[in-house]
Amino acid sequence: MSPGPARGPRALTRLRSEGSSPEAIDQLLREQRIPLVEGPICTFLWRGEADWVAVDHRMPEVPIPLPLRRLNGTDLWYASVELPRGARIQYRILVRRGESTESMNDPLNPRVVGEPIGSQSVLEADGYLTPDWAYPDPTAVSGELVDLRLPSRALRRDAHVTLYIPSRMRRDRRMPLLVVHDGGDFLQYSSMATVLDNLMHRRLMADCVVAFTHPGDRLREYGASAAHSRFLTSELVPHIEGSLRLRGDPRGRVLMGASFGGVAALCAAVRAPGFYGALLLESPSLRYTEATPSGTFGEVFEPVVRFVNSVRAHPKKVTDRIFLTYGAFEPLAVPDRAMAEVLERMCEELRVTEALDGHNWINWRDRLLDGLGWLFPGEARLIYPG
Repeated sequence: MSPGPARGPRALTRLRSEGSSPEAIDQLLREQRIPLVEGPICTFLWRGEADWVAVDHRMPEVPIPLPLRRLNGTDLWYASVELPRGARIQYRILVRRGESTESMNDPLNPRVVGEPIGSQSVLEADGYLTPDWAYPDPTAVSGELVDLRLPSRALRRDAHVTLYIPSRMRRDRRMPLLVVHDGGDFLQYSSMATVLDNLMHRRLMADCVVAFTHPGDRLREYGASAAHSRFLTSELVPHIEGSLRLRGDPRGRVLMGASFGGVAALCAAVRAPGFYGALLLESPSLRYTEATPSGTFGEVFEPVVRFVNSVRAHPKKVTDRIFLTYGAFEPLAVPDRAMAEVLERMCEELRVTEALDGHNWINWRDRLLDGLGWLFPGEARLIYPG
């Protein structure tokens, strides 16, 4: 079922029948979790005086922004949508008074998530649950985070990398290596150290060393940059494999990235076919052109578009496995969906997961068990693969 306009919510129907008094509205807001979730019907609410109120969101098939209507004779505003079970939406409230429009988190909703560009309110539709392995587990022994500075000739700067060393690291056992783009953001906004602790502790993924990279000029370095690919393949991976005595074979090397980081991971694999055994791509910004005029996506995307166009024209096998995930509620769903057929020709095995979420760090966190559990299967995952 796709998001779309919904029939009237039961809670507001009851409110109208009771006269919509200020006291009745107070009681509704005290007793109900806002936004209202009544089966598939989800209702945004805002209370106050304004000329116009709307929800800024990324739900498909719903007006952007979604205007709220004022409940007759009250200062309560509302709008309802119908969402699939298990969906998750991030949004902000827009309020216009006179010439001024303010963007704010939902004052009636305490559920807020941080993002590099600011915080957002969260709507969790019926059936959505935060994975239990995303919460700190007191029985799991934490891995060690170690900061590394690596002089890079390719990047012409000192590269900052945070290494995750699993608690069961032993000198006599060679582990695989996972390289994660936008490492600082994955650690901060996706709680990835906690996720790794839990998945390895529960044997849902194999123990591995993880290199969280921190970009300099992110859009330039991750935007199909040959220099960044050389940094990964010729500098970073050999340095870590040499200093920690890791597996050092293609099946022991996996690249991961989200958005532009996904582009960087795919670029490095294309420029070094067979060097990496797998890729984990989360909402990669795989923009391309067909009949679309050059420059449609802006100057920053031009190198990416040229790279993706070339890959689409001549796809070749570059790695064994690719795990692709993206949110159904994001603009990149369309090109990523279309790129699945191309990526399938670039590997031995492709897995694709389309999540009921958007282009955000919690969506990417929630897909980590599916991706990491497949690429680095632990003992429990091998026995219970579902």
